[in-house]
Amino acid sequence: MAGAQDRPTITYCSLDALRARGWTPFLVRGFLGRPDRTAPVELYLSARVREAESLPEFLAARELRRRRARAQREAGERRRAEALAAILAAPLGLPRLTEAELAERAVAHRNLRDAQRAALSWGHRPRPRTVDELTPAELGRWQVRWLWEALLPHAALLDALPPGDSRAEGRRLLTERCYDAIAAAYPALRPECREQRAAALGDAPEGS
Repeated sequence: MAGAQDRPTITYCSLDALRARGWTPFLVRGFLGRPDRTAPVELYLSARVREAESLPEFLAARELRRRRARAQREAGERRRAEALAAILAAPLGLPRLTEAELAERAVAHRNLRDAQRAALSWGHRPRPRTVDELTPAELGRWQVRWLWEALLPHAALLDALPPGDSRAEGRRLLTERCYDAIAAAYPALRPECREQRAAALGDAPEGS
């Protein structure tokens, strides 16, 4: 009489194990159906798994899924590369103004934003400012912000990127390009550009 040690061992595959073997949810539903055990997790008899994996229909379906997944990855990489290239190539034109003109426009823009904030918040009272009453640091901050908003339409370039890490990569690249363009057009604003760029990207300012 055969002992218990002679009985074949019954083994199971979890969904993680199936995924490692190249299975997808579609293949599991189509070739395995309901799990053989549901506690503590869904499990499938290894014998059934091996039998399904030997079927020509399964092999063809798995290969088709792999080709589709590979094609999607390649398409995503092409989309990412093309979108990043567009961000790099986009002309970032800025208005060329005298120091006085830039100051007046920046302060007018700040006062407009302040008034808009008051219209949306009961607790905020607008306080218009003039160029003459500002410190150089305050004026520089508002000038960079006004110039930054002049470049905001370029943010639409990010829409061409796939969501996730690629979108974050594109946003960083575009942010860097915009602040570099402002600093190149108005060299006196370079220190403020460095500060705002670091704040926007979560980096430590250069030289800190």
